[in-house]
Amino acid sequence: MTQQSVTRYVATYVNKDGMRTLMTAAQGRNTYATAEEAQAWIDAVAKNNRSEIVRDVWGDNPRCEVRPCPCYPNHFDPQTVWFD
Repeated sequence: MTQQSVTRYVATYVNKDGMRTLMTAAQGRNTYATAEEAQAWIDAVAKNNRSEIVRDVWGDNPRCEVRPCPCYPNHFDPQTVWFD
């Protein structure tokens, strides 16, 4: 039997509609093996971009957080883009 999903970690934010979603495209290259790796990506975004750029892309109060995400085996594309 083939595995239905694997757990990877993604960077998320709260969009203008108040819903938590992916900060990036829903592609396996934007998922991480560990929560620490995903957090390092979020930290790099904050460190390497002016606050105006972060605000323009993800809004005034994006509340960025790492979330576990079910992904397809092998290519790791996320199976969802919405999170609690």
